[in-house]
Order: sequence, then C-alpha cells, then structure tokens
Amino acid sequence: MNRFSPRALSIAVILLLLINTGLVVFLVMQRSRSHSYHSSSHRQDAFDRMTRTLNYTEVQKEQHRALREEHIARMRPLYDSIRQTKVILFSRTSIVEQSDSIYIDYINKMSGWQTRINELNYAYYKKVRSMLRPEQQPRYDSLLIKMIERGRRDSSHYR
Repeated sequence: MNRFSPRALSIAVILLLLINTGLVVFLVMQRSRSHSYHSSSHRQDAFDRMTRTLNYTEVQKEQHRALREEHIARMRPLYDSIRQTKVILFSRTSIVEQSDSIYIDYINKMSGWQTRINELNYAYYKKVRSMLRPEQQPRYDSLLIKMIERGRRDSSHYR
C-alpha cells in the first residue's frame, strides 16, 4: 500500500525546501532591485547616459548639471505640497464629500501645483535644448519623447 519509502519522502521534502528557499531569495533580490531603480544613483546614471548619447562637451555637461540641480530644487517643494495635500484629503475620505468646499479647495490646489510642475518641466526642457548644438537637438528631441513615454501611465497599465 505504501508506494514511497520514508527515505524518498525525506529527499522530496528537502528538495521542496531548497526550491522554496531559492524562490524566496530570488523574490527578495528582485524586490530590492526594483526598489533601488529610482534612487539618485539611477538618475545620475541616466544623466551620464544622456551626456554620452548626445556627446556633450564638458561645458554643456556643467551647464546641464547646474540647470538640472536648479530644476530639482524648484520641483521638490511642489511635489511635497501635492503629497501632503493628498495625505490630508485622502485621510478624510469618511468626512469630506465631493461637493464639499474643502474637497474642491484641495483638488484645485493640487491641480494648480501640477500645472506649475508641467510649466516648469516644459521650460527646463526648452532651456536644455537651447544649450545644445544644432546636430544634438534632433537626438535630444527623440530622447525626450522616449523619456516621457517611459514614465507613461495610461490605460494599457490597467488590464
């Protein structure tokens, strides 16, 4: 009646434990890798790739770096404001109604900040483009479109 010997069952259990341990290690490593993707070192790598792709001169590299740091400093408070307002608004979902003036005020604030972010991004991209030589500009234009589409969140993400 007993088809498997105790030794075979022990080997099967040990193999399953090893496979499960390997799977857990793999998943933890993937999670660490996916969360480190947005680190500042990744942004620096992207900047370095851009400088190589567009063949920046040292002067252009320094100009772009200065523009970038200034841009990030302007953007950070806007993103912080949006995040804080979302926390306040969404923590009050049981209290605030859509027709409530508090809700409308928060939504208008976030819309205004997002509009300002879009304006600042557009101005930044224009400034970067203006510092490039004419032969670099077409490559920058195509690279910019790729960067914008890479961050896309449209209906294809929600299947």
